[in-house]
Amino acid sequence: AVSNPWLRQTKRIGCALDEPFTLCGMGYDSSRPEKSYKIFGFTYCCLNALQYKRFVIFDFETNAWKFIDHAKYVAEFTREQSLRHNSVSLNGNFYWTAYNLETGQYFIRVLDVLKEIIKPFCILPCIGKSSSHTRVLAIYKGDRFSVLEQCKTTCKIEIWVTKKKISNGEDVVWIRFMNVSIHNFPRFYHKFSKYMVDNNIYGKTLVMCCSYRRSGQAYVYIVRGDMCKRIKIDEVPSQFRCSIHVPSLI
Repeated sequence: AVSNPWLRQTKRIGCALDEPFTLCGMGYDSSRPEKSYKIFGFTYCCLNALQYKRFVIFDFETNAWKFIDHAKYVAEFTREQSLRHNSVSLNGNFYWTAYNLETGQYFIRVLDVLKEIIKPFCILPCIGKSSSHTRVLAIYKGDRFSVLEQCKTTCKIEIWVTKKKISNGEDVVWIRFMNVSIHNFPRFYHKFSKYMVDNNIYGKTLVMCCSYRRSGQAYVYIVRGDMCKRIKIDEVPSQFRCSIHVPSLI
């Protein structure tokens, strides 16, 4: 179901798929003055005895489900990086991080909502191994990317941001934004954590919201220079999953 609190309207979407559908996010056709919204997700299918993700789009304008032909994706030997919890929407398109199993290279993959195709977008500056580091994608300044990489052993963090506004992915330049090395800093878990960075008159700042997996207690961490402030979020009874809002369907 999709709800518009402003208009007090709720739309229920009937699922016409044979397999369970996992919702990942929402995008829109940015080429039109009237935004045509689509939701994006995947189901699991088998091909040549191998299980793989089959990507699906639901178009609000036509009320139709559509599978994306992704046979090429299967042959690319890539692995998605927590697609459901490590993805962002920018300029109507949907982006997430992926990993090439043959070269060890990290990159961003994009779903072009207008063309309804999935393709590589740009290379990530991350160098840590997939088994020892966590990578998280976020939006920076509303029109750029930031990527956070954390060592699972030391919890040290490196953050990069793109130098220019995001366009077609051909001239993306990454610059190192900040490093975080703080004793007893929490681990970043995709399901239960979100972060953002900013650079203003107060300096470079990292804000991270997360909950501890054992206790379920939620905290907000604010890091600026050598300062780290932890704010407890009360009345959170158990583990939660961080979420962000999407534009209303007006």
